[in-house]
This record gives sequence, structure tokens and C-alpha cells, in this order.
Amino acid sequence: MALIGDCISATLCWCLYFRGYERALLDLVEQPELVHALMEKGVEYATERGKFNVDLGIKVLRLNDSVGNMSVISPRHWREFIYPHMKEVCTELHRYDPEVLIYCHICGNVMPILEDLVSTGLDCIGPLDPLGRFSARQARGIVGDRAALMGGVNTVSFLAEDPGVVEAEARACIEGAGEHGGYVLGSGCMVPPASRKDNLCALSDAAVKHGTYATSVPSL
Repeated sequence: MALIGDCISATLCWCLYFRGYERALLDLVEQPELVHALMEKGVEYATERGKFNVDLGIKVLRLNDSVGNMSVISPRHWREFIYPHMKEVCTELHRYDPEVLIYCHICGNVMPILEDLVSTGLDCIGPLDPLGRFSARQARGIVGDRAALMGGVNTVSFLAEDPGVVEAEARACIEGAGEHGGYVLGSGCMVPPASRKDNLCALSDAAVKHGTYATSVPSL
């Protein structure tokens, strides 16, 4: 079991805290200097939170920018505003502790920016939201073994489908994304609080049934 240290956000979600959803999006067009100024402060905050967690002995860190996806903004705006600041956080935290692993939660469609996400220095990309109209297999096809992947099972399925459907989705994710680079099975966003218990058990069972890979054990 790994404890995860939450760095919160340094980028668009950070701006939402101060500006609200609609105003923060309009700022990308109307007040770009303000957006960069806010994100620079976000970088400082997220980096210090990360260092605090590393000093506690936590080796896995989480960034969040669930709004910064191509279901909401354009790839051009993402590259102009989010990319440089997210990259700075990853660079600073990897410099502080080269062993730390950083992942970012970005739901929605991220297919147009997968190469950019790898380039930021993230160690893991998630949650591979199928509601963004792509699959875990498609994401692995672009990312290759350069980063781990996480998620991919439809969040709505935990509420509305039967365990057989959840297991089938989980198996497809494992077989599609688990071959290279590391894969963490999970929901395409957060696990809904009202999820059916049997569906959560189906996800766990799928990990055991389909996610165990052969390993060579050295002879003693």
C-alpha cells in the first residue's frame, strides 16, 4: 500500500479557487497575464506541499487539474497556460527527490495532449476517462512505456451497470494498458460514493483474475 501526498493544483483548477469556473475560463482569453501570475503562485504552493509530503517519507505525489482537459479547453490554451507550470512543478519536485513519483488527475479528453503530459515529467497519467471518448488501449498506444497509466473504467458503470460489465471494462483496460510502462486499475474519475458494493468487488476481482502477470523467481 502506498500513501499519496496531495499537492492539490498549480494550474487551471488553482485559478478556479480564486476566480470561479466561468471567470477562470474567460481569463484564458481576456486576461492571460493574470492567469500566468496566478499559476506561478500555484506552482510555489504545489511545490511546497510536495516537499512537505516528501519530508514525511511519502514517495507518491498527486497533482490535480480535472478542468484542464480537451472537453473544456483547447490544446492550444493547454499548451500555453498549463504545460509550462505543470512541467515546473514536476521538475522542481524531481530535483528535490529523484525517487518521487508524480501523477496528475485530468479527466475528460486528454488524447490531443498525451505527448505533452509525458513531456512535463509526470510519472503517471490518469484517470483515462472513457467519457472523454478514448480507451486505455489508445492512450497506451501513444504513451508507450514512457509513463505509467491509471484508471479507464467508466465511472458511471459503478452506479448503473452490473458486475459483469465492470469486470469486462476492467479486463479491457488491463489488457489494453497494462503491458508496458506500468498500469493502475481504477475508475475514469473518482469512485462515486453511491457505487454498488458488488461492482467495487468486481473491480477488485478483475485485478486478481486478469492483472497477475507471470514473473520469474530466482532459485535459492
